[in-house]
Amino acid sequence: MRIAIPSSEDSHESLISNNLGRSPFIGIYDEDTKSYSFFENLGFKIQDGSGLKAAEIIIQNKADVLLTMEIGQKAYSVLVKEHIDIHLLSSGGTVKSAINEFLKK
Repeated sequence: MRIAIPSSEDSHESLISNNLGRSPFIGIYDEDTKSYSFFENLGFKIQDGSGLKAAEIIIQNKADVLLTMEIGQKAYSVLVKEHIDIHLLSSGGTVKSAINEFLKK
């Protein structure tokens, strides 16, 4: 399983970014290899369509799950069409802690 999460920096110790589209980075955790990869979200700097840019990164990196605190309707629709399981987080924290909490369920 590959888990995507918006991140404020390119580290698993960084804080989760509050908004998917406005996130500077998208982190991908690969459960099989226990490794993290981080990708710059070019949508972070644009006015419209930032969520769609983030969704492209998630799809291109073959994520199965998205953990996020907030997601726009367009990005949500695109990701659901691609069968990506979206989980809304109720609180922040680090990328690593959110992923570990999700994997405990």
